[in-house]
Amino acid sequence: MESILLIGVFLPFFLAVLVFTKKERSVSDHILGSFFLLYAVNIFLSYMQAYNRQNGYLHPAWIQTATPLLMLHGPALWFYIKSLTDQQFRLKPGYLLHFLPFLIVLAEHYIHFYTLPAQQRIEVVRGLAFREHWAYTAVVVAIAVSQVGYFSWGLAIVQGYRKKIKTYFSHLEPFSLEWLRQLLIAAVICYGIIHLLYLTDLFYPVASFGILQVFSYTLGTLYLVFLGFFGLRQGNLFHAHKINLNLEEAAFEKPGEPPLQTREEQFIQKLQNHMREKKPYLTPDLTIARLSNQLEVTPEYLSKILNGYLKCSFFDFVNHYRIEEFKAKCLEDENSKLTLMGLAYDSGFNSKATFNRVFKNATGLTPGAYFRQVSEK
Repeated sequence: MESILLIGVFLPFFLAVLVFTKKERSVSDHILGSFFLLYAVNIFLSYMQAYNRQNGYLHPAWIQTATPLLMLHGPALWFYIKSLTDQQFRLKPGYLLHFLPFLIVLAEHYIHFYTLPAQQRIEVVRGLAFREHWAYTAVVVAIAVSQVGYFSWGLAIVQGYRKKIKTYFSHLEPFSLEWLRQLLIAAVICYGIIHLLYLTDLFYPVASFGILQVFSYTLGTLYLVFLGFFGLRQGNLFHAHKINLNLEEAAFEKPGEPPLQTREEQFIQKLQNHMREKKPYLTPDLTIARLSNQLEVTPEYLSKILNGYLKCSFFDFVNHYRIEEFKAKCLEDENSKLTLMGLAYDSGFNSKATFNRVFKNATGLTPGAYFRQVSEK
């Protein structure tokens, strides 16, 4: 138990140092580093609780000091996700409400536990009497709702962000936050199991309190490893790129666009001709800003045409032409010696994962299956 907690203390502290010593740190990096420090402090306090439990409670002042901080994990991760995905992110007074549950739990611990004499606190913990108090049940439920709730909320934010960036970029791999999406899905499942065990233990003994702690902090340490590994390398899209388009408005167009006018019809024809004749989609890093510049319109206008009238994102629109280009190249004899990825790269794709996913979604076939199908004709 103690060795796991000591590793858990060192790891987030080490990750925080790495984050705070990065060059060109963004707001997201500062929030991530603060999250790691919070986790290091929380696990250190848990270590002191375990040390007390195994050594006759030599330091009663440390008893039950770790629990309230668990209410800060969800908000800290939320702030990190929000700073990565919000084009106009800034700290707002309303965000202080995220700390209210922590303050409530802290006040509850202060009233019902911290103000007790040292010896009484020791007896309460030693005899597990705190488990019979209504506040323990309330706190266990609050921690479960907070952590699983914030993980789920963060997942929804990432999903919305992935939709937004499709309105601007024609390739998503560097910006998609797929690693964070997968981590959040795993966290919802794993932490959901942990909290289910804690909640079940309220009514039916599952395991000792110490074993449940070992299980939860071991999982938490693994969670930190993945968050640290990918978070250290994750840049902030909006910090590194100048995006002259409100992605929030572009991605979520209001329903009920007016009927096409002559101007829009002419522009759509111009747009389609430009795509067929100039083939701008062959540029892998094509953005809506570059394409709108070629067409001499604003990114907002082009976004309105794509999302409002053609009912597709910029990402889907551009990759439709790339897929058609790939299909055409598959039929040309001079390309018979090229690999499928060679053809994909020549068609404007710059990622195998994106190519395979987009092609399968559009045709229902894998690129290999499609190539074999057309080769047999």
